[in-house]
Amino acid sequence: MTTLRPAVGPADIVAYKMHLYAEKMAKPQEQPEPMPPRATDPGAMHHQLRDWFPIQADLSRHAILAACLSALIAVGLAGLVTRPFLTGMAGPFLLASMGASAVLLFVVPSSPMSRPWPFLGGHLISALVGISCAQLVSDLPLAAALAVSGAIFAMYLLRCLHPPGGAAALLTVVGGDAVHQLGYQFLAAPLALNLAVMLACALLYWRLFLPWLHGEREHLPLEAIIQRGEERWQGAEPTFAEDDLQRAMRDMDTFLDIGREDLMTIYRRAQSYAHARQLGPLRCADVMSTPAIAVEFASELEEAWQLLARHGIRGLPVIDRARHVIGILTVSDFLRHAEELPGATLTERLTLLRRPSQLLESDKPEVAGQIMSHPAITVRATDPLSEAAPLFTRHGIHHIPVVDEDARLQGMLTRVDLAAACERVDED
Repeated sequence: MTTLRPAVGPADIVAYKMHLYAEKMAKPQEQPEPMPPRATDPGAMHHQLRDWFPIQADLSRHAILAACLSALIAVGLAGLVTRPFLTGMAGPFLLASMGASAVLLFVVPSSPMSRPWPFLGGHLISALVGISCAQLVSDLPLAAALAVSGAIFAMYLLRCLHPPGGAAALLTVVGGDAVHQLGYQFLAAPLALNLAVMLACALLYWRLFLPWLHGEREHLPLEAIIQRGEERWQGAEPTFAEDDLQRAMRDMDTFLDIGREDLMTIYRRAQSYAHARQLGPLRCADVMSTPAIAVEFASELEEAWQLLARHGIRGLPVIDRARHVIGILTVSDFLRHAEELPGATLTERLTLLRRPSQLLESDKPEVAGQIMSHPAITVRATDPLSEAAPLFTRHGIHHIPVVDEDARLQGMLTRVDLAAACERVDED
């Protein structure tokens, strides 16, 4: 007697495949045995060494040689100017302050502390504070401490912070009788003469050497020469990696007194502030696309592909039966999995990926949940749009599902929605 087998329909095949996939996902994975703890952690040690020896900007051979030559000339001329006014150790003390300034003026010309006003004001104001402390306070250690601290406070108030200014304040207190006898005359000669010589050499260096070092033959304003990289930052694409930032800093061929990580942090925060200023009080719910077109975990790939093509979109949120977002399915997910399949062309591989298998077992993905990207990056409908905007560039995505307080899908936020919101704000 022959027993007839019941007919197996497409729904039965999909249910069986889902059962196999669920068993596979539920099967406990073997965990490797933990490695015994090492005496020292190389990663932590490397981080500590990097804090002690930070990466600094690399200067070209021509740049460092030009800076050394300029410092040689400037400090040499300052020494000649100082000799008639100060004898003993006071002269070398003053030259020490000029030597510290030479590092800033010729090696770090892009630093705000290297500009003319911080250089001139930092020295003159600090020396003025130091002379006053020397004449009013008889105790030498107390006068020196007050001179340095007062100089820092005065430079901060007058926006002329210049580290060697602290040395100038200290010199007027501990410089000896040669400095004390000059009194406030010390500000004019030899200090002002030294500053004039140093600044003249720095201006020549900025005008002549910097354009030659960086291939800028046309006449540019002084600010444009020192901050020559500013236009490149403003005109650049908003997305770049830290390696791109490092290359850009190296191309500037000048010492930047800021780390790569700090500069990247500043850029990201500035970008956030720009979004907040431009988008104002807008919320994600104000600009999101509704209703949100979504698929479930068990939706067939052909169904998802047709939804993408029919609505002209590039991403679909994947939801469960309670409409909680469990992932996102994009065109990139289709392309990534199609590359692993046989076929002469990409079209053939995509067709093979989307075509449902009629077998009970398959060696390729069959449903949306098997190729989706998860977990999905989501935002709440009540979140400020300015906080959601940086997520697109930070993660390199084009679609962000918008959820409510219970993490249920409410809509979809895209780059197109963001661009349209910016245009409306500009028009208003």
